[in-house]
Amino acid sequence: MSHLEPTSRRALGLALAVLLSSVFASAQEPGSPSTERLAMLPMERQVHPIGKSGQEMEVVVYTPHTYDPAQSYPLLVVPDADPLIGLLKTVNFLWTEDGKAEPVILVGLPFGRTPDAIWKNRSYYLLPDAVGVIEYYDAQIPLNTGGGARELADFLHRKVLPSVLEQYNIDRDRVGLAGFSMGGLFAAWHLVTYPDVFSDYIIIAPPLAAPFVGPGFEKATRLLRRRGFRRPTRIYVSHAENDLAAVRSGAAPWIEAWKAHDDANLRFQDEVIGGLRHDAGAIPALINGYEFLYGR
Repeated sequence: MSHLEPTSRRALGLALAVLLSSVFASAQEPGSPSTERLAMLPMERQVHPIGKSGQEMEVVVYTPHTYDPAQSYPLLVVPDADPLIGLLKTVNFLWTEDGKAEPVILVGLPFGRTPDAIWKNRSYYLLPDAVGVIEYYDAQIPLNTGGGARELADFLHRKVLPSVLEQYNIDRDRVGLAGFSMGGLFAAWHLVTYPDVFSDYIIIAPPLAAPFVGPGFEKATRLLRRRGFRRPTRIYVSHAENDLAAVRSGAAPWIEAWKAHDDANLRFQDEVIGGLRHDAGAIPALINGYEFLYGR
């Protein structure tokens, strides 16, 4: 119970009100301390039209947390953004902190907000040709789309790469492409079809057998081996020991032919991830591929 008289209490209340209002006002002045909002590391979102169907694709760009515009950085484009980009962000952050790898700018291409949309768009944009029914171990999965790989390649060449190369300080000799499964097929197909666009590749579990690829892919591969690489190129390719039949039968001979290829501009590494199946093998392969390209 206060012993102040009513007049004194009113005077004290007025003084406190004036004091608090002045403190609040000073807190809102430019440059003064204010509430700090904690948030995720920033990423840039770009939107570009893709293909002939009127679709647009959102492209996300992650810069390293140590990004310095005065320095140049390797760039890694990841069409399989939904399953892969999170792990790559983690490795990028932790290994940069530990000094184990170079910091890298990551560009992710997502294919939708729902599982159905992701499956539909991946199976169209990542495949050079329509495929039909595929085997996933003991299951038969209808795949009635495909043939959009050239649209995706054109999207990369005309929209994504020019935009990112203009806005960020990129090492033009270290521009990479990564993909898993159908994304690995796209990366392998892009390598032999447009060999001068990217210099670094992480190709994981590509199904390089019929019905996924045909004579056109084989011809492009032979032509590239005959021509050779015109600049230093680094390729990491892997699959799981218990991978899909289309991967084991198609990727294995393709890999062996590259291992036997003599090219001073090619640095090649392959790996079989022991004891794992198709999806599970992607995790260690992605980490090992990243270390191969960017490890110190």
